Amino acid sequence: MPKLPPPLPAALTSNAATEVANRLHSHAIALLRRARGGDRELGLTPERLSLLSILAYAGPKTVGELAAAEMVSAPAISRILGALESEGLVRRVRSALDRRQVHAHATEAGKALMEQGRAARVSRIAHELTQLQPDDLAILAAAMSVFDRLGGTDGSARRAR
Repeated sequence: MPKLPPPLPAALTSNAATEVANRLHSHAIALLRRARGGDRELGLTPERLSLLSILAYAGPKTVGELAAAEMVSAPAISRILGALESEGLVRRVRSALDRRQVHAHATEAGKALMEQGRAARVSRIAHELTQLQPDDLAILAAAMSVFDRLGGTDGSARRAR
């Protein structure tokens, strides 16, 4: 029997959107936990991988931007950046326009490591999807189109068409 998600939090009103959101939340977390099982093989802590992921896929960021994205203090970000920098995965570049600003960039080695990890996670998810019937896989593909319309992977919401 499939494991059901926890009941809807008491603070929320039950409606179609909150019920789907509750199920999606549980399934997404479980899927990502299974997919990231191989991340240990990359040799970085989850915190370092998360920060490197932002830099590799969203581009250069300041310490303040990274602290806001990761919801941790600027000193914590500086420590993580220092570790990533010592491993050759990140470099810091002072802004030509404002010398007080420093942007962290993923190096080519950092981007390659993130692509390696991403390939492994996508492969794990794809392996799970091969267990589905073609009709079920088509339903998930259609759902992904709905998510594409709802909002990009950068978190920006778009109006459904």
